[in-house]
Amino acid sequence: MKVPAALARARFPAPVLEILRRLGGAGHRSWLVGGAVRDLLLHRPRAAADFDVATPARPEEVTRLFPRVIPTGVAHGTVTVLAGGERVEVTTFRGEGAYRDGRRPESVTFLAEVEADLGRRDFTVNALAYDPLEQELRDPFGGRADLKLRRVRAVGDPAARFQEDGLRPMRAARFVAQLGFTLDPATRRAIPGAMPVVRQVAAERLTDELSRLLLAPHAVAGLRLLRGTGLLGVVLPGLAALGADAQGHAFGVAGRAPPDLAARLSALLHPLGPGEAEADLAALRLARSVVEEAILLVRAFPCRVGPGRRADLPGAGAAEVRRWIARLGVERGGTVLELARAEALSARSDRRRTAAAEVKEMKARVRAVLAARPALSVRDLRLSGAEVAAALGGGPGPRVGEALRHLLDRVLEEPALNDPERLRAALREWSARAPERI
Repeated sequence: MKVPAALARARFPAPVLEILRRLGGAGHRSWLVGGAVRDLLLHRPRAAADFDVATPARPEEVTRLFPRVIPTGVAHGTVTVLAGGERVEVTTFRGEGAYRDGRRPESVTFLAEVEADLGRRDFTVNALAYDPLEQELRDPFGGRADLKLRRVRAVGDPAARFQEDGLRPMRAARFVAQLGFTLDPATRRAIPGAMPVVRQVAAERLTDELSRLLLAPHAVAGLRLLRGTGLLGVVLPGLAALGADAQGHAFGVAGRAPPDLAARLSALLHPLGPGEAEADLAALRLARSVVEEAILLVRAFPCRVGPGRRADLPGAGAAEVRRWIARLGVERGGTVLELARAEALSARSDRRRTAAAEVKEMKARVRAVLAARPALSVRDLRLSGAEVAAALGGGPGPRVGEALRHLLDRVLEEPALNDPERLRAALREWSARAPERI
C-alpha cells in the first residue's frame, strides 16, 4: 500500500524509533498501532507517550531487550518501556478469548502477525498499523477509507464487538464528539442491544468517556448520539428522563459552555435543579471537587429553571455587582457569566439577540467594577484580623470573624470606607451597638 504523505512526512519521537529499531534488530518487526496512526493521518500531533507499539515479541523478550521496563500488564502482553525520558507501551500481538464481564477477555493468545492483532480492535480507524522504519502501512479493515468518509465504523460485526467490551459504545460516541465524524449506521444500530453489557462496566470507566466527550469540540453531536442510542439513560438517568426539548436545550448550552468539566456538567444538568443534578453526578463517581463545583454552578445558573428559581446575576448597581462577585469569587463569577452567554445563545430565536445583549451588558458592568480593584473578601480589607482582635480587646475568636464580615459588608456597599482609620471607626461603632455578640 502506498504510504500516505501524512505518514511519510511525519516526524516520530526518537525514543519510539529507537524501540522499534531494537525490536527489529532482534528479529521482531514491530509497528505503531491504533490512535497514534489515526491521528497522524488526520494531521493531529501526538506526544511520545501516546504512541503504542505492537510487536510479535513476548513480554519477557521485550524485557530482556531494554534496561528499564515496567510490567504494567504482562498477563495481557503489555509492558511499558522507559526510553529517553518517555514511557512507551509495548504490547505483544494477541487474540482474545471469551469475554465474561463485558470488559476484559478471560484469556489472551499471543500471535505472530499484525493483521490478526488489528482484528481484535474496536473501530476501523483504530485498526491501523504503521512501520516508520520501512514506511509501510497496514490497513486490513478499511480504516483509511473511513477516515476520508469521516465515519466511525466497528471492525467486523459491531454487535460482537460491543458484546466483547461494553465500553465500546461510549467510545464510539466519544470519537464522534472528538473527531466530528458520523457513526456508521450498522454500528449505531448495534448499540441499543449492548445496553446490558454497557451496564456491567465500572462507573469510573463510563465517566471517563463521558468526561472526554463533554470536553470535545463536537460535544453536542456526541450527546445527541448518547440520547439516540439509549446510552444517556445509563450515564445520566435524570437528564434522560426529561423531554426532548429540555434535553436539546441542555445539550446546546453545554456545547457553548467553557471547556471545563464542572462548567459543562452544570450546563448539561441545570434543567434538573441542584438536587436531581447531584444525584446524577454522584452516580458518575467523579472527583469530589468536580462534583462540588458543578453543584455550585447549577445553584448559580443564570436562567429561570423550575418554580421559585431566579437568575443569579448581578443587578444594575455597582454595589450589587460587588456583592455578587464577593459571593461567587472572581473566577467562578466569570464562569457564571460565560454560562449566561451560553444560555443566551441557546435561547429561542426570538429571544436570542436580546438575551445576548443583556449578558454583554452584565459583563461590561462586572469588568468596570473589577477595574476599580475593590475589596471583595476580608483578605482585601486594610485592617487585619489581628488588628481587629486588638481593637476589640481580645484574641482570635468568632467575634473577630463576625466583625470582619461586618466590615466587608460595609466596604462592599461603600468602597471608600476601606481605609484603616475609617475601618477602625466603623468597628468601634459596630462594637458599641453589639457589645455582647459572639
